[in-house]
Amino acid sequence: MKAILFSIGTRGDIEPFLAISQLLKEKGWDVICVFPEQFREIVEDMGIPFRGFSREFLDMLDSKDAKMFMGGHGSILTRIKFLLKMARVGIKLSKSFLSLQHNIQQEEKPDRVIYHPKCNYSLIWGMANPGKSIMVSPIPGTAHTIRHLTILGNYGKTLNTLSFWLSNSMKAIILKKVSKKYSKDYPKLKISFSSIKRIMLQKEKTLYTISSSLFSRPEYWPLPAQIVGYYERDKTTSWCPDDLLLKFLKNHEKIVFISFGSMTNSDPKEKTRIIIDVLKKNNIPAIINTSWGGLEKIDKPLENIHFVSNIPYDWIFPKIYAAVHHGGSGTTHTALRYACPSLIVPHILDQFFWKKTISTLNLGPSGIPIKKLNEQNFENKLLDLISNKSYKKNSELISEKMKIESNKNKLYKMIKDLE
Repeated sequence: MKAILFSIGTRGDIEPFLAISQLLKEKGWDVICVFPEQFREIVEDMGIPFRGFSREFLDMLDSKDAKMFMGGHGSILTRIKFLLKMARVGIKLSKSFLSLQHNIQQEEKPDRVIYHPKCNYSLIWGMANPGKSIMVSPIPGTAHTIRHLTILGNYGKTLNTLSFWLSNSMKAIILKKVSKKYSKDYPKLKISFSSIKRIMLQKEKTLYTISSSLFSRPEYWPLPAQIVGYYERDKTTSWCPDDLLLKFLKNHEKIVFISFGSMTNSDPKEKTRIIIDVLKKNNIPAIINTSWGGLEKIDKPLENIHFVSNIPYDWIFPKIYAAVHHGGSGTTHTALRYACPSLIVPHILDQFFWKKTISTLNLGPSGIPIKKLNEQNFENKLLDLISNKSYKKNSELISEKMKIESNKNKLYKMIKDLE
């Protein structure tokens, strides 16, 4: 059996596909991963063939304008200009992405194509190969209607439903248009706006890799759309901690892990200063992960703070008490998988959804948007995070549920079976 996995985005968009790749490889499948070029080393270290999308889109997200946008700064006009720039780059890149996606599918003739919602051209391949394409999404709300909310908030049942209708209609229009270029490869396939929407929303197998303890599957969803639990690959196989980190863990208790993941902002030095000042004032031990540059390492050594730049979350989370992070789907799930309550500092999009989810379920305090982060509100929230015992207790309960939800054999069967 052969599978091709397509995904575009930051680390949170890629990790669920890496976990599935690892699972299929263990089952003896031939696996090909097609992700942005930045992830080549990770995939090849797993012993899996890699084909790369352009680096340009992720490089743009690391630009000065992107940092300002994700940090919530800049005038409305400046932010609109950046969105337009993103749209222009996206349109340009989508042509090359689409061509690569189509050519690989035609050349490799896979038994399964597993794709991220941003790579939904694979839906057309799936229409020509019924049952063999599967959409995988790390967040709800990417296709199937949610009447009580959208990723950006709850605007009432009518507006929520309308927003999904508009979004899915636009996707169908675009897919119909781009499919014309490759219609010769699907001579027997009749592609229409209505057929695309019907397949996308009613027939396509869609696996939401999220915990049902955090988001319950709506009963009005079609049967092919399922919540399958959170999965992660073993990221510790080629990684070893240094002696300084091991010493820090040994010498401190109730450690807080702080990371903004792949998010950046316009002033990481100032954000780091705010966090460090609060940690020092309250003598709270913390490990700060600078990751993609949202936080910065300082030169002055601090007894209660240890900096890292790249650390497997599945290694460090079992050893800490709580986490402060950006609220990506993967980080949110991993923290809870290891019973760590969270304080979320959302930057964009679905991170605000996870912020609300965490506070609603009493798994941590209501978070602080990155643009509103200051010493006073961060101190109040951080002290609440580590002193409120109910957060830890509830996180421990969720952790036990998540272990039951994430059944690899069940997930494999859903991928393998055509029905």
